[in-house]
Amino acid sequence: MTTLIIGGGWSGLAAAVTLVQQGHPVHLIESAKQLGGRARNVSWHDEVMDNGQHLMIGAYQQMLDMMTLVGISAEEAFDRYPMDITLYDTLFSPLKLSAKNWLPWPLSLAWSLIASSGLTGFYQVAKLQAHSKKLLSGNDISVSDWLLLTKQSERLIKQLWVPLCLATLNTPITEASAHRLATVLQESLGRGKSAADSLIPRIPLGDVFPSVAANYIKQHGGKISLQTRAKSLLIQDNKVQGITCQDGHKIFASNLIVATSAKHSADLLAPYLTINKSIEYPISTVYLRYPATVSLPSPMIGMTGTISQWVFDRSAQSPGLIAVVISAPGEHEKLTKAELVSLVSKELHNMLPYLPEQASDSLVIREKHATFACTVNIEQERPLSETTISGLWLAGDFVANGYPATLEGAVRNGKHCAELLLTK
Repeated sequence: MTTLIIGGGWSGLAAAVTLVQQGHPVHLIESAKQLGGRARNVSWHDEVMDNGQHLMIGAYQQMLDMMTLVGISAEEAFDRYPMDITLYDTLFSPLKLSAKNWLPWPLSLAWSLIASSGLTGFYQVAKLQAHSKKLLSGNDISVSDWLLLTKQSERLIKQLWVPLCLATLNTPITEASAHRLATVLQESLGRGKSAADSLIPRIPLGDVFPSVAANYIKQHGGKISLQTRAKSLLIQDNKVQGITCQDGHKIFASNLIVATSAKHSADLLAPYLTINKSIEYPISTVYLRYPATVSLPSPMIGMTGTISQWVFDRSAQSPGLIAVVISAPGEHEKLTKAELVSLVSKELHNMLPYLPEQASDSLVIREKHATFACTVNIEQERPLSETTISGLWLAGDFVANGYPATLEGAVRNGKHCAELLLTK
């Protein structure tokens, strides 16, 4: 019988692609009007945008492989840049992380760090990186405790580790898992220069993978139903029979993959399984429209001591477009959209005076439940793909895989879940 997949985000789509590639019948349902989940398209005036700016790097190999499988050229979908990030601060001089010099990796990164923070700053970063293996062999601690343990300076904590933790784990350092940050550092810095490359989409994310994956699924015999919401599961004698939809009709299946967020999965599975909903943290993206000639000095910059955290140049997609990302809870949540735009615009102008004081147009997107909080010991709370109920499987970025809430983690879990299912 057919495998029914609930959720048309990147994880559900990865599971569906993996199954139909092996000739397995699939029916994917999605409650929204479009696929993509938390990485989907939105309309702004006469343009199509991302529902929020996502940070992607060269280490996201399974995401890139999945895109290749469905027929997407990563070279055409992304602009790929060697690491070249400047972190601006309201008090300290700019801190630079760059591989763009004549030295081989990782000496090139070390050289840029020494040039902008001195030998002391380099030694502190090297000490933390060297401590990663010992950290991962013991009990998890908070990122803030790890930074204190490795004697990181006030400057590096504020200007490097706080923004990096927010960018990768979307969790404040006092709560964030040091194990997960160490894993991210190993994946991005320990696997060679190309793993640390920044991948900036040339086209909206909904066109990067979801729409092409949907065509692949259909061409291989799969079925996709939008605006179809699962209300409850049909389970008899500890075995999956199917689901009842919100409108009352039933869909029968021998296998069921739940590939929704932690909260939605917990609510749907509550009669049968206990899924920790975890804390879900917000991400705000502020799109600013400037004259077409305006661009950033590099594809991506960081800002500390400000509400703004990470700033992306999206001019390759739309000339004059800049995206500002603000992760996790904060004072910005109390501001109206107009107040937030005004404040972010002023912060950018103060850091980069050549930018106009105010953007000519703007769009604010607030995803209140963008990611799960990557807190201390989070791995102990993340469920496995295979459940105790016959035919019931879990995907989604919150399922255990060692990664925080990223598109790479979502794709990995979807693919892994489908591969497990195929062995049964």
